[in-house]
Amino acid sequence: MRDSTRVTFLPDGQTIEVEEGTSVLAAAAHIGLAIASPCGGNATCGRCQVRVEQGIWEPNQAEQRLLTSEELAQGFRLACQGRCSGDIVVFVPEFSRTAIHQIAVEGIGAEIEVDPAVRKIFLRLPAPSVQDLRSDFSRLLAGIGSPDLSLDSDPGFLREAATAIRRANFRVTAVVADSKVIAVEEGDTSADCYGAAVDIGTSTIVLYLIRLSTGERVAVAATPNPQSRHGEDVISRVQFARSQPDGTARLQALVRDALNRLIGQACKQAGVLPNHIWEMVFVGNSCMTHLMLGVPPEGLGMAPYVPSFSCAQYVPASALGLRINARARAYVLSGIAGFVGADTVGVILATRLWQDDGLRVAVDIGTNGEVVVASGGRLLAASGAAGPAFEGARISSGMPAVAGAIDTVRIEDEIAVTTIAGAPPRGICGSGLVDAAAELLRMGVVQPDGRLGPAEPGALPAWLAERVHGKGAGASVELVSAKQSGGKPVKLTARDFRELQLAKGAIAAAISLLLQKTGASYDDVSELLLAGAFGNYIRPASALAIGLLPPVPLERIRPVGNAAGVGAQVALLSRPLRRQAEEIARAVEYVELCDEPGFYDRFAELMALAPSQAVGRGG
Repeated sequence: MRDSTRVTFLPDGQTIEVEEGTSVLAAAAHIGLAIASPCGGNATCGRCQVRVEQGIWEPNQAEQRLLTSEELAQGFRLACQGRCSGDIVVFVPEFSRTAIHQIAVEGIGAEIEVDPAVRKIFLRLPAPSVQDLRSDFSRLLAGIGSPDLSLDSDPGFLREAATAIRRANFRVTAVVADSKVIAVEEGDTSADCYGAAVDIGTSTIVLYLIRLSTGERVAVAATPNPQSRHGEDVISRVQFARSQPDGTARLQALVRDALNRLIGQACKQAGVLPNHIWEMVFVGNSCMTHLMLGVPPEGLGMAPYVPSFSCAQYVPASALGLRINARARAYVLSGIAGFVGADTVGVILATRLWQDDGLRVAVDIGTNGEVVVASGGRLLAASGAAGPAFEGARISSGMPAVAGAIDTVRIEDEIAVTTIAGAPPRGICGSGLVDAAAELLRMGVVQPDGRLGPAEPGALPAWLAERVHGKGAGASVELVSAKQSGGKPVKLTARDFRELQLAKGAIAAAISLLLQKTGASYDDVSELLLAGAFGNYIRPASALAIGLLPPVPLERIRPVGNAAGVGAQVALLSRPLRRQAEEIARAVEYVELCDEPGFYDRFAELMALAPSQAVGRGG
């Protein structure tokens, strides 16, 4: 074994002993200290900054490229590049920490008839007699009164059920999952029947605790997805799973531990015992559901991007290490194809897209932008690789939607910004980026082709021209000064606008191509639904101004919050709609954009920062 070294993290004061050569980023992860690393520790984002307080740490080429000379002189280094050798003390500034995101936990109201797959039935069974020699289990099934029911064949269940029936003097509660009795409890425990619906997002995880008998939501808990330490986009995580011998297991362990923390938090909120949770329903993109189940996502890392499974999965919750009832089960909704997974099916289920004869479009904008077009009962879906720009990654001053992130921008006689939680501005998140682009485009600071700078000399007001620095690829515009932020200025660079162009071009092209396949035009869209956190917080007018969204009247655009999470709740509470979700997944026509003739031409055309032009039917 190699020599060990001690690393102390300030201001927390936590110390860990690790092998020499371990990265500081990995050492932090071992003690649960989340340092932001959108690039997965590949030294391309520069976000994992720490300040060396004790120890020698000479900057390497990556650090010299990503950090300013002032930062290097102050002792700042990148945690992903530092290798532990000798005792080290580092200070982790607030801006380098992964904080709680502004997570969309609410969604559209979904009226359903409560008919859960798991239910409890209290029974007063007749005791055996000379006249009634039926077995205890026959007596149990007859008491429930459903001829299609059977008993779980697990020997443990049989022992526990037999003991419970006799010890409770034939006063028991049967736990029924679909057509099978999975547990028998002593006495009347019918009130203690809960389920959890979970949306495992690339960036965040949201858990809803539901009383199954009434459909009442009794608690909600949310957290950033801890897998982000190995990359904020799905491709980075697929690469990590493929490149590390235990990569899939490590990523699964991170989400399992996060789920167990959320279970504990939600149960504490509601005063519910984890043992009273009998089913968990999951949605997520294809990569997230693979990793949650511990299935290697290798097929998603190379063309033609085929998942190992897309059909619905039932798994014992205990096999996943979930700390709920030992006889509970986990259900993963069906996916569609490629990266269009169970979360998209959840959105369709929550918004009832398949029920309307009109033309409706649902867009869930994230690292991958899923688009679904519904027209006359026909459903088409595609995934546009938007990249992480809308989540603040690969943007020079970008950050997740956490306290201090600029979330709105307005320009009149000055540049006015607001931040999440009203904290001092220290970066910009996705909604702020779209706002800034729209406002700077309107003022002539940014051109439709993405160039940063006025079209003609003297075209900008003097006070605004002073905010623009440099030219060409080195140009930048200062949104917030160092004095206003109390630290670094918040800027957007020419490269940032290029990243935004690539992201919005992918989403806009996906929408345009799917509409073309239905023979429809933008004018035919009766409703445009924006799902997810980003869709919930962006200003639709700004999204229209830069062409991220098609030219649809504002009154037809409706944010629907965490529709994927609502879909998970619907599947938890309604057996008929759960079956409907499986039928929907099979019926959706998946479109692989890369294989579509003319897609790349359309993508290039729609990269322009300008309102999308109306197209004719089929064009």
